[in-house]
Amino acid sequence: MHKHVLEIMVLMIFSISLVACGNSEAKTNLTYEDIVDMTIEKFESELPKLGELDYEPYDIDYGSDLRSGSDITMWENGKYVKFVVHDKEENKKETTYYRLKDDELVNVNGHPDIDFDSLEEQKPDYIEEKGEIIKE
Repeated sequence: MHKHVLEIMVLMIFSISLVACGNSEAKTNLTYEDIVDMTIEKFESELPKLGELDYEPYDIDYGSDLRSGSDITMWENGKYVKFVVHDKEENKKETTYYRLKDDELVNVNGHPDIDFDSLEEQKPDYIEEKGEIIKE
């Protein structure tokens, strides 16, 4: 009888530890605001500086405040981020997708293993349009 109870307890502890390990990637201490700030910083760091290249790949003038000129959408508790930046006249836009991994944002534009269309069909967790939070 005691052996059977001990086996059940060991199985329960083992099961709980598996569940805890399986959810470790989804856990983060970052808030949506933290992820928004990281997204803007990451996008700015990826822009070439004026005159840095022989040619200018972007003819978009983003203005001085990226947040007020962009739309940000997040899915899966901030794991995936879509960052759309509009120019000052709102004639042009640039879309960049990021994935949050180990509290770092990785640019995943064109990643073959990510189906962006099905991602956008999911209900987003966070939506911000031109600096105004629509859904949190």
